[in-house]
Amino acid sequence: MRKLTRGLMAFCFTAALVLGQASFSFAKESFGPGFKNGVPISESDNQKEDGKSTGNVTTEEAETALANAGIDMEQEGDAGGEDGVVDEAEKAAQEALKANTPRLQTTVMVGDSNWSQPFVNDAWITNNGEGFHGMSTFLTNIVGNVLYRSYTASTGWSPWVMNGQQTTNYPNDINIEAIQMRFSGYVNNRFDLYYSAKLEDGTVTDWAKNGASAGTMGTGHYITEFRMAFFAKNTQFPYAMETPLISAGPDGMQQIDGSLRYYNGDGTAFTGWAWDGNQRYYFVDSNPVTGWQYIDGYKYYFDETGRLLSDLEPILGNKGPFLIQINKQMNTMTVYGKDGQNGFIIPVKTFLTSTGSDTPLGTYQTPIKYRWRDMNHGIYTQYATRVYKGFLIHSILYSKPDNKTLDPTTYNYLSIAESAGCIRLLTRDAKWIYDHCAIGTTVNIYESPVPGPFERPAIEQIIPETQTWDPTDPNVVQ
Repeated sequence: MRKLTRGLMAFCFTAALVLGQASFSFAKESFGPGFKNGVPISESDNQKEDGKSTGNVTTEEAETALANAGIDMEQEGDAGGEDGVVDEAEKAAQEALKANTPRLQTTVMVGDSNWSQPFVNDAWITNNGEGFHGMSTFLTNIVGNVLYRSYTASTGWSPWVMNGQQTTNYPNDINIEAIQMRFSGYVNNRFDLYYSAKLEDGTVTDWAKNGASAGTMGTGHYITEFRMAFFAKNTQFPYAMETPLISAGPDGMQQIDGSLRYYNGDGTAFTGWAWDGNQRYYFVDSNPVTGWQYIDGYKYYFDETGRLLSDLEPILGNKGPFLIQINKQMNTMTVYGKDGQNGFIIPVKTFLTSTGSDTPLGTYQTPIKYRWRDMNHGIYTQYATRVYKGFLIHSILYSKPDNKTLDPTTYNYLSIAESAGCIRLLTRDAKWIYDHCAIGTTVNIYESPVPGPFERPAIEQIIPETQTWDPTDPNVVQ
């Protein structure tokens, strides 16, 4: 049913969004789960501190993905203009479409810690009629994240993982019963993610969308196959969505007598984290919490609707002291405020970063700051804060000490292209650190597969290769 993703045809970028000099390489099966987050970039194509990159957009895999989606790019891309001359604008637009079509590659754990072959895009992901015990999905060919988790009656929901990470891997006698999947970042602004499941008794569920549950709960059944489809935003999904979860009772967030509640599909009350798309909540006995809450060792703030706030500057202000934690593995920075004698346990802000293999682990105190810094023979950064020796927190890269000379690939591929060891931020975020984190601020650099107390941010909108200014820079007059 390749026609499942024909809604993609409604989604076509202009030529200005072709990321011409950015290099793509695709996840290799041998790399296993966890290889790079977002769009993999080969080691030889990493953005260097000298600001140079090589290579062109690889289109072969994109064309294969589009063929799987039922789109004939030769037919669409070879339309001629007058006298048979190719319409260059149309051709460029088609290339942009190919370069920004999601490619989802999934494997499942089939038993004894063995992983299945990879399945791409809307293929049925199967274990030959048997249950499976873990899953891993890569998102490539577009900027953004795919997040997913699994459910069993004996364990509940696993933690969310992303971009090739493995879900909780259960023993052979525990089969996954339900799944949830969603996009975040730029891909989420462009596409909706749909998924359906087949149970061991042959039942095929309707389609779930953007983080809802698909599969079964409280029935004694389990999933043997599932599939995914992505459709452009604001296009009609032509398949049934009424019953994506076959369960003893309604599952997830519900409005009951005008109030928000969360119940498990087996009919029991729920306590824990829950998501509505990418909005995060915490429930106790099926009721959402509000205001300040101590959870999992952190102090969080929830608004009056129960939604978790991941930027507490409007609540706390911007006066420190602050603690900076940088998760090198997940390219995430979290800034913490102090909760009296409890220490730095209030997550105030989270930023997306790019680090590198040479980024040092450990705890340091910042010694000095620079408004502009020449990093390496003519490559400049804004709002640089030194962490340790030659390693700094700083903005993405510029060719001059002029905020109209940005290298746009360092914006679009933040968290993907590696640095030479420094910690890169969007200009807005580097400025926040520069302005509000005093000299002597403690910086802890560590590695963990968990991004931090908040989910990892993502680039929400890519910029054209011709754009030489950071859209987050407050000093740029647009």
